[in-house]
Amino acid sequence: MSFYYGEQTRVQIAQYVKKNAVIILPVGTTEEHGLHLPVETDAIIAQYMGGRLGEACCAADIPVLVLRTIFYGFSMSVVRKWPGCPNIDDRTFMDYIYSMIDSLVKEGFRKIVLLDCHGNHDCLLRTVMREIADIHGVYIMTLAPMTLGSAVYNKIKKDPQGDIHGGEYETSCILHIAPHLVDTSAYTSADAIRCNTPLRGPVSTWGLQTTKTGIFGDPTHASAATGKACLDAATEEGLRMIKLYYEYKEQINELHPV
Repeated sequence: MSFYYGEQTRVQIAQYVKKNAVIILPVGTTEEHGLHLPVETDAIIAQYMGGRLGEACCAADIPVLVLRTIFYGFSMSVVRKWPGCPNIDDRTFMDYIYSMIDSLVKEGFRKIVLLDCHGNHDCLLRTVMREIADIHGVYIMTLAPMTLGSAVYNKIKKDPQGDIHGGEYETSCILHIAPHLVDTSAYTSADAIRCNTPLRGPVSTWGLQTTKTGIFGDPTHASAATGKACLDAATEEGLRMIKLYYEYKEQINELHPV
């Protein structure tokens, strides 16, 4: 039986509401990823992880519905100087996601997971999360596969500086998911990360190091095995978090009674 929201009838969706089912919304984007990766890299990872987590929840007897992946979102202007980024303004993007979650809450869903697969969306999705809580008293969840699999990635990565955009991690993921989309002949280490300083994080990497090819990282270290290990770890940890979330009994809020 399908766990995709769009493949259900309205009768089936109503039954999922009664089960207090978890809704998973994979959120990616479309933007340039250097010379070697497809511009849908983030969305491909989001779609893959949505499916993996849907399967994992079903196997764990957690009622779940997975929405279709968001393929377009917000990217900083430094990325948009290259082709391949049909950008959505940040506030327009937040309003779009908010409206979708708002409608799901009004349908009766209270366990909603935003699967964040694009770095520029982190603060935007978390703002929506807080707005939904303020308006509805419903506390949704945001999960990022790269963070979920970070313990494994940090142990096995070959690039000592790690990856920000289009480097070892993302290239490894696409080598595992869709290797035919990776142009390995276009690999370059020209934009390997050199700014591993205390400012990296508090200040955007894009402002600390100039990129020649549109990436930050070294894809020459990538492998399908690394991608599989990271995505498997993200699935395992994601399921653990979703199970805790599903089983957690919401607190009664005087302004928004459950």
